[in-house]
Amino acid sequence: MARLPLRDRTGNLLVAVRRVAESELPRLVPLPAALVVAVHAGAVLMLFDRRRRQWELPGGMREPGERCREAAARELGEETGIHGVPLTFAAVAEFDLVAPARREFLAVYRTELVTAPRLVPSEEGLGFRWWPPREPVEADMSPLDAELAARVT
Repeated sequence: MARLPLRDRTGNLLVAVRRVAESELPRLVPLPAALVVAVHAGAVLMLFDRRRRQWELPGGMREPGERCREAAARELGEETGIHGVPLTFAAVAEFDLVAPARREFLAVYRTELVTAPRLVPSEEGLGFRWWPPREPVEADMSPLDAELAARVT
């Protein structure tokens, strides 16, 4: 695992990864988004983001009134076609983001997939890959998402 804070190519920082109980989430600072670490055969599912042009974890912003777990499940389904899998709360990730400048916290969930799912591309993603966290992080991969994946697998 890398030492934190960890910076990506645009200057965003992964500051910390905190293990807390999911029941504590409502008491924490607002969590505007959730990510999912989907694991199959020791590899993590990464999505190639159309806008940012890099491999990332599936996930995204919460909708009004939506809980973090609901956002994680919805985003996983929308971005990959994976529905109805059990999600385990893994951690809260703390970021310092640059555009616009802000501190942001995200809920991170994990799911273990027994069989390889049929992946369905969305308009957000251009493709999928299974990345083993023991392999190096390539230049076209988000080092922040790769670090989160490595820490929760």
